[in-house]
Amino acid sequence: MPKSMERLLWLQLIGIAAFNKVDYLMTLEALERGFKEANPFLAPMVGTFEFPLVKLFLVPLLLVLLWQLRHKIGRSLVTLAWVPFAAYSTVVLYHRMILF
Repeated sequence: MPKSMERLLWLQLIGIAAFNKVDYLMTLEALERGFKEANPFLAPMVGTFEFPLVKLFLVPLLLVLLWQLRHKIGRSLVTLAWVPFAAYSTVVLYHRMILF
């Protein structure tokens, strides 16, 4: 993978991690205001120790794993990384609209 693609992938993964943390904090705020968790996989975990564990540990761990496997996965990883990047940015914008 060329260095320019590695830089782009690095920025994507850092962006995903940042959006993930912001999503977690904004989700906590939304939950306090009476909203429900929209993610069907995470909804049962709200209010348990698993919720922050998944959001603040598992997601970053998976991002580190992707970075470590970038040479095995190849260029398609850069393309595929746009999906969670775009999804998280959309979720953060949604949170922004409903909370502020």
